[in-house]
Amino acid sequence: MSDKTIKILEKQREDLLMRVLKKHEEMESWRFFTERILAGLSEFFILLDRDFHIIQVNREFHHRVGYPPPREKALELDALFTQTTGGKIRAMLEKGDHGEMEAGLRTASGELLPVKIRAASHATQDGRLLHMLILTDCSEFYEMMAQLYDGQRQIIHSNRLASLGEMAAGVGHELTQPLNAILLFARNALKALDTPGDHREMIKENLEIIIDRVNKASSIIGTMRSFGRKVEADLAPVELNALIRKLLAFLGPQLRLGEIEVELALADAPCLVLGVDVRLEQMLLNLVQNAILAMGRVAAPKLTITTRFAESLNMETLRLESKVLVTVADNGCGIAPEHLKKIFDPFFTTREAGLGTGLGLSIVDTIVRGFGGHIEVESIIDKGSCFSVYLPQHQKTEDR
Repeated sequence: MSDKTIKILEKQREDLLMRVLKKHEEMESWRFFTERILAGLSEFFILLDRDFHIIQVNREFHHRVGYPPPREKALELDALFTQTTGGKIRAMLEKGDHGEMEAGLRTASGELLPVKIRAASHATQDGRLLHMLILTDCSEFYEMMAQLYDGQRQIIHSNRLASLGEMAAGVGHELTQPLNAILLFARNALKALDTPGDHREMIKENLEIIIDRVNKASSIIGTMRSFGRKVEADLAPVELNALIRKLLAFLGPQLRLGEIEVELALADAPCLVLGVDVRLEQMLLNLVQNAILAMGRVAAPKLTITTRFAESLNMETLRLESKVLVTVADNGCGIAPEHLKKIFDPFFTTREAGLGTGLGLSIVDTIVRGFGGHIEVESIIDKGSCFSVYLPQHQKTEDR
């Protein structure tokens, strides 16, 4: 082989070596750049191969979830999620439907971490298919929502206790009657015992009346305890007609003191909604008490409560849905037009300073929306107001 040929081959070898080194340097630079990007992500990054084996995760995933890097120990998708969730992720990637889903991510310690999953697939220049998952940790959001919900429960409970305070005069008057009767008939019985003759029949009647009055007082106290209890969290079917009758029985002393005529027009069929009875009770209580306050200066106050079934448009699905409609109407002072748009705002009140928190109607709106309903109001100055609450009707499922 001639020297010229050898020089040409040497030159080609050097060029090839330089190209290889340059390519290696570019790959290392790109790998370093990629690792820097992944390390800077506050979200979890998971890279999978064509067969859904995990081949790379970022530092945040390793730090928060606790698994060792895949190069140290093989990590499979089914170790991170339930079999059902893993199947959904595979199906989503295979179909190319790169949407979003929420699931629980299982950490190395066994904790379930709520995450939002976004998926994508990418084909490299050499035809290699890679799948990518980006997971957003939602635990702080859910903790914040839990605290918000707990705070809302506390506010509702405080509002109920404040309502009990406002009704103290009426309840005190209602308790005074049975207590006076108990005292009177007990004295009669004692007097009969000291009087010659057979008074057993009279004493028996007096004792029966005393027992009846004690039962009535106990009923009043029991109702107060019911309204003062903490809000329960479990959803269950609630029959609104029964709830309204219970509420009016509780408000009876306040309504009688105010000489308020009550007109009930309740649906014949049970008005079932899915909710929490204490919350729905508070919603109705706030509406009725607002009506009572609005009629404070009316000569012949009248409260009208109705229930019926109606169809209402769901603004999310744009479909008509069966609702239970509850209306609470009064013939009081009415609401000024400029106030109508603000009445559901927290802390907005038209009452004098120190006489209201401005949370009553805000709580009503929060409760109604929380159970998938909405509320409407119509009002005319010096004629009265009507609040209409629409709640999704709960259909009973027949046992088969």
